[in-house]
Amino acid sequence: MTSPLHINGFDHDSDDESIDVSRQMTDALVHPGIPDDPLLIELTPEQFPLHFSERDGRLFHSQLFSSHYPLPVDTPEQERLKVMHRVLYLLIGAHYVGPVSDVLAPTDEREKLVLDLCTGTGQWVMDMAREFPHVQFRGIDIVPIATRYPLPNVQFEMHDVNTSYRWRTASVDLVHARSVSMAVSLLPPIPSPQNSHNCSIFQIIDYPAILQEIGRVLRPNGLFISCELDGYPTFQSALRVNPRELAPGAYTFFDVLTHALNVCRGIQPIAGTLPALLEAAGCFRDITADLYYLPIGLWHHDQRMKDIGRAFGATLVRYADSVKPLLLEAGLTEEQVATITAAYVHDLSTVPGLVVVLHTVHARRM
Repeated sequence: MTSPLHINGFDHDSDDESIDVSRQMTDALVHPGIPDDPLLIELTPEQFPLHFSERDGRLFHSQLFSSHYPLPVDTPEQERLKVMHRVLYLLIGAHYVGPVSDVLAPTDEREKLVLDLCTGTGQWVMDMAREFPHVQFRGIDIVPIATRYPLPNVQFEMHDVNTSYRWRTASVDLVHARSVSMAVSLLPPIPSPQNSHNCSIFQIIDYPAILQEIGRVLRPNGLFISCELDGYPTFQSALRVNPRELAPGAYTFFDVLTHALNVCRGIQPIAGTLPALLEAAGCFRDITADLYYLPIGLWHHDQRMKDIGRAFGATLVRYADSVKPLLLEAGLTEEQVATITAAYVHDLSTVPGLVVVLHTVHARRM
């Protein structure tokens, strides 16, 4: 066990905000039913600073030229992600969609294996591991921010989602990908004279390539689950109103953010395209898509949805702080960001009926 470590205010103590990747034998040795690679190496306290960098008062991952992920990885952002995890559970009523119970049902032949991409704080993995204690769970991320005290059937590993996974072909029963689009680009960054001097050049990596890698590691009839939020707020369809007209501050904020993500990271909203991407991958069947509506604020008449709206609205306000460094990187001034953010927060708290659509898709491996 490593000793407590503090990195630029990033808490690496005995709470649930960091990872301790302990030295252990391969899964193939510890869990004979799970094929794997050689020894996993312990991350020592001295190595933690190598995985983080500080910019504009926030802590980010240090893999600037290999990962597109634009958001901070510090404690405020981790807290936001934990609230979002709870919000999605309350909205859906479970930690998953699709026939997960069937896929993860125990068998005498082997242990089942689940892989969580871009696991972040690892909260989804930990909750699922409690629900399915007979299943082995693995969470991967480019930064070590998951719990340092995982459950016996949980292991967190550092790995870039854009590179090949270490698991053998047809060895994983379920792959889960939530909000992965922030770490993957569909297109190379768009050149822009206004901000080409600020934005970094990234590898051209695409979501379809990741789907192929997911298809490779999934067993036949294995399950893939994806959850992605729309890039813009809207109104419930029954209202039939234009969000750009009734919530101009919120819409302008996401206009500017979408442009910054595209210009600086090559990231585009993909939530609505997931079924088509899975179809085009050519290795999935039974592609099933669904929509969930996340209310923003306290306008909803149903108390459960009102509670969801209160929590979700708070995460969106904090989200503005998380993306501020990206907006500055894209060429906006501090004053411009402050003005856009103020109008955005005003609309979130005063415009009734605003929602963000959550797109979920699950599909079976052919």
